[in-house]
Amino acid sequence: MPIHLGPMTRRDFLAGATGATAALLLGPHVRAAEAARQADPHCFALLSDTHVPANPKKVQAKVNMTDHFIKAIDQVVNLDPAPAGAIFCGDLAHISGLPTEYKQFAPIVSKLAEAKLPTHLMVGNHDHIENLYSALNTARPAKPLVVGKHVSIVQSQRANWFLLDSLEIVNNTPGLLGAEQLKWLGKALDEHANKPAIVMAHHDPSLLPPKRRPKRNSGLKDGDALLDVLVERNHVKAFIYGHRHHWRHRTHGGLHIMALPTTAYTSPLQASSWVLARLERTGLSLELRAIDPKHALNGKKIELTWRP
Repeated sequence: MPIHLGPMTRRDFLAGATGATAALLLGPHVRAAEAARQADPHCFALLSDTHVPANPKKVQAKVNMTDHFIKAIDQVVNLDPAPAGAIFCGDLAHISGLPTEYKQFAPIVSKLAEAKLPTHLMVGNHDHIENLYSALNTARPAKPLVVGKHVSIVQSQRANWFLLDSLEIVNNTPGLLGAEQLKWLGKALDEHANKPAIVMAHHDPSLLPPKRRPKRNSGLKDGDALLDVLVERNHVKAFIYGHRHHWRHRTHGGLHIMALPTTAYTSPLQASSWVLARLERTGLSLELRAIDPKHALNGKKIELTWRP
């Protein structure tokens, strides 16, 4: 199952963060978040491709990934009302999911737990699940829902979120769900047909006809099989992914296909950012929150209306 971080006390947090890192994280922004706030049960913070490196000073494409990640977490922590939770769509680590990368990632993401925001971590092709478990001092579930994969369901009042695992080989670009995970997904979707379903994975399926696809597949190897599972179930309303480092909306067979932006490096036409998602009764509102609040894309919204 993806790693889920629950509420954390100040004592728990200090035990996991040391020296300058703890001093950095326990500033006024965290103390302000400790005040009791009413959480909005319909709002979720969606973050993807944080790419936190082992060296917090490392810069790629003119972006300090650690600095951007800290700013994104501060923005989420200070939301008022608070969201019902935060979901991370993979590529938490910079390159290979090294212990040193997660050593930097863990104390920063733990600010969400300290602020009593439920946090759900998925993995991407730059992650290593064993190293992530070790860094967060979290035990692997004794009975995973799919053997060898890290999947789960997050239930909310207006929709169920199905979190998948598309990691095949660490630091190898394409992704794979696999027959067993797809079988589980179909069964789980059928068992939770009472609410709209939103499915998430790190990798994306290709929407191009097979003859027009590039020879080198950098997305889901079994994307067509995934789309077959999703499109035929009318209560499945959206598929959300990361991986591409851009903010983009498409549709396929009435299904919304949504790409999440990255908090790290991106193209000049995009913004390093995360997304505030709010579930409505008949759809989903997605608002881009740029790391730089002065960016032209900050506050832009995409409104998804559920297929009937």
